[in-house]
Amino acid sequence: MTIGRILAAVGDPARFRSAGAFASYVGVVPGVKESGTFRSRHAHISPIGNARLRRALYMTTLSAVHANPWLRPHYLRLRSKGKLPKVALMAAMRKLLVAIYTVAKNRRPFTCS
Repeated sequence: MTIGRILAAVGDPARFRSAGAFASYVGVVPGVKESGTFRSRHAHISPIGNARLRRALYMTTLSAVHANPWLRPHYLRLRSKGKLPKVALMAAMRKLLVAIYTVAKNRRPFTCS
């Protein structure tokens, strides 16, 4: 279901110049809020990006970090380092997008390694 939404919105993820550009298009990159002399102490999720894709990936990633043997250790490692649950979830979402980009770019099936 989620991959269908990604393909419908993006077409071919390999058309982006890098996995980071793909993640930026979806909007799972940190954005620092600054205004005049105000600077936020924490980076927040960037409001720029495709909100529909972020919404579709959110629940998918939430399920994956609890059940997927490839993504769960990444999430747990970040949580053990003191990251907030949503910060770790966004990092897992980005990792998932990088995997999607890599599969599309190399035209090879995904393997956990």
